[in-house]
Amino acid sequence: MNAPRGLTIRTATSADATGLANLAARTFRDAFGAANNPADLALHLETHYTAEVMRRELEDPGWETLLAEVDGRLAGYAQSVTRDPPLDLGAGGRMLHRFYLEQAWIGRGIAGPLMESVRTSARRRRAQYLWLTVWQENPRAIAFYQKCGFVSRGTTTFTVGNDPQVDWVMTAPL
Repeated sequence: MNAPRGLTIRTATSADATGLANLAARTFRDAFGAANNPADLALHLETHYTAEVMRRELEDPGWETLLAEVDGRLAGYAQSVTRDPPLDLGAGGRMLHRFYLEQAWIGRGIAGPLMESVRTSARRRRAQYLWLTVWQENPRAIAFYQKCGFVSRGTTTFTVGNDPQVDWVMTAPL
């Protein structure tokens, strides 16, 4: 699928913290709200998706946040960070920590260019592979990551609020 006209992908700055926090909370809620206890979801959003949390991540040189915009409006984002994986995957990995699109832009040609930008950034940082975790109950995301060359290497626990959930750990070479 062709990318939409007017698509740009850029590195976020601390000035983007509030807009990114709103986008991140909204896309997480859209993706997982119906499948999670409202109290657990609210706790997760309050602790992970505030402007303050986003600003800290944006100012940390180990993190990179890429914003996908169409005609200047946020359509999605991806964040990567240097972090040790929960499994022994070998040296040289970079975590794709978050990858989300606004519901209206899913399936409209943004995810591919955004993923390629993540790969380019990871290569620039000398990573040899990307790794991520994805909820085992999210078949659409799993299918997308498989299409992008990711393979499952095991499982780990991801906690939403107070609810521990099983995530797949997936890797893709760069």
